[in-house]
Amino acid sequence: MDKLAAIEAFVATVKENGFSPAARKMGVATSSVTRLVNNLERELGTTLLNRSTRRVVLTAAGEVFYEQARYVLQNLHHAEDTVRDLDSAARGRLRISMPVALGRLCIMPILHQLVKTYPDITLDLQLSDEPIDIQAHDIDAAIRIGDLPCAGTLVATQLLPQRRHIVGSPQYLKRRGVPQKPADLQQHSCLAYNYGSSVDYWHFAKSDRLDRVEDIPLNPVLRANNSEVLLAAVKQDLGLALLPDWLLKIDIDSGDVVVVLNQYIANPRSMQPAIYIVYPENRRSMKKIRVLVDALKEGI
Repeated sequence: MDKLAAIEAFVATVKENGFSPAARKMGVATSSVTRLVNNLERELGTTLLNRSTRRVVLTAAGEVFYEQARYVLQNLHHAEDTVRDLDSAARGRLRISMPVALGRLCIMPILHQLVKTYPDITLDLQLSDEPIDIQAHDIDAAIRIGDLPCAGTLVATQLLPQRRHIVGSPQYLKRRGVPQKPADLQQHSCLAYNYGSSVDYWHFAKSDRLDRVEDIPLNPVLRANNSEVLLAAVKQDLGLALLPDWLLKIDIDSGDVVVVLNQYIANPRSMQPAIYIVYPENRRSMKKIRVLVDALKEGI
């Protein structure tokens, strides 16, 4: 039995949720995939998949074997890519996840230039404001905003520090007044990022007294899980929002939004989380990862 082919057939069957979809993915006959998985089960002396007419379901043994097999195949494919990289230009698929607004505004222009420079690189982009499990989804690299976004076998490289600002439109501030201290925000219409909690707080400290933090409870008139939605609401004079500098630069420069309470640091406990690129440690030496990291560090 070709054990590697059998393992690949088994992993594909689980990922594609069936023998026929796995066969289409692999470009072989369904009977070949079924035979390989059956042979693997015979070799192991256990059932890995419970079959029905419409789907396959992992057994307890299958779950254990799948996690290990998937990891082995990923490492094997990465090893093959690394060897091919030794004498070739950067090439291959780059599967990258990133937050929606940051990706659209800051990352995509850099990636457009990257594929022009390296035409043998193809992009598979996953835009979501929810963090994606890098290893479970076979992500080559993820753009993350946070304090310490790496753990275990992941590597993080800082691309850009960020600072968040309270902003409002000139018309809103003319109508409602400019807050002079954080507590004044409780008298304003606030627009909050939806982190999934029922209570919203903004936290402030003066730059020379970061140990003295004011926690300001909010009752937002609008909550959203997308920063561009909040910025659009600010520009429609709906209220004040706490947003990152990379999102605000164009609108601050044009005068469409105005920074208030700039003498205070927002979210001082987080030390202003930076923007990182995060990738599996075993892909560090791959040429396509190196050129991606270099392009982002230079371009962002």
